[in-house]
Amino acid sequence: MDADETNAPETLLSLRDAAAALGLRPATVKQYILRSQLAAVRVPCGHATRLFVAPAELERYRRASLGTQGWDDRRRHAPPAPADEPGAR
Repeated sequence: MDADETNAPETLLSLRDAAAALGLRPATVKQYILRSQLAAVRVPCGHATRLFVAPAELERYRRASLGTQGWDDRRRHAPPAPADEPGAR
């Protein structure tokens, strides 16, 4: 545990932990926070502040974005595949 992490409340997740829980990169999670798509708390740590995310906020984001990104979204909006004709190669 870093000295910076000792100031963080026990119930909050670091940016790195939140990214791992969502299967994203920390930079992506930070962009979601900056765009107000994911709420975070700034905790003072020495001369700087660190971002932390509540587990409940991760669940809210996961429910809100489930199936709206990546392969799940493309598969849902893709036209049906044409059926192969019998005897066609």
